[in-house]
Amino acid sequence: MKHIIITTVSVLALLAAWLLLRGTGHLWVPVVSIVAVYHLIVGYGSAQIKANYFVQSINKGENEGVAFTFDDGPDENLTRKFMDLLEAEQVKATFFVIGRKAAENTELLIEIDRRGHYIANHSYSHSNFIGFFPYAKLKADIDHCSATIEQAIGKRPLLFRPPFGVTNPIYARVLKKIGLQSIGWTIRSFDTVLKDKAALTQCATRTIGNGSILLFHDTQQITLDILPDVIRFCRDNNLKIVSLPELINKSPYD
Repeated sequence: MKHIIITTVSVLALLAAWLLLRGTGHLWVPVVSIVAVYHLIVGYGSAQIKANYFVQSINKGENEGVAFTFDDGPDENLTRKFMDLLEAEQVKATFFVIGRKAAENTELLIEIDRRGHYIANHSYSHSNFIGFFPYAKLKADIDHCSATIEQAIGKRPLLFRPPFGVTNPIYARVLKKIGLQSIGWTIRSFDTVLKDKAALTQCATRTIGNGSILLFHDTQQITLDILPDVIRFCRDNNLKIVSLPELINKSPYD
């Protein structure tokens, strides 16, 4: 809807500029400005999932508490260690898995489910170029991930997180067609970038509050190292750690 509004306003602005300035020699100035602003808005909307520009994502929960989510697994070396830690802390998390990794580590998917965590779709390929996939290819990719999850645990996911948090009009059409809810985040930990434990802990906790959806990766040892501190911070500040489905009032599976 936002994209439609911005596009309509931009077209009307271009039309107004043409009507008012045609033949004056100054038409190019507003035209270039309008086109530049339009592309800046579209670029921002595509790259920032919180903008809900193309796709209506859930970026914060409605209920009290915070939810932990982990992207890019399952990781054969680390995911089980994350589950061990979460079990010791009595925390339930949601794992947004990459389908091709899930297909290679089916036993980990089964264990994630058995331990009471939730599994969601993070695309099959997680290609660097997935934002440029045409409709049929993107749909096939996302469907393939859901099918891989369903084959492993007997449940088809209803929650999806776009790789890199990038969306576009094709994503909107695909997700509507196959009935997946896009999930963003409230806090991005940047655990794939930050290499200092104190800095990572601060990034994950400095703006945390009720409704926060935290984005981590179960592929990073540093995340495993600082997770007890994040959990302790939540509890010291009377923030209950709940599952993502509970926080957002959405069913995780079809």
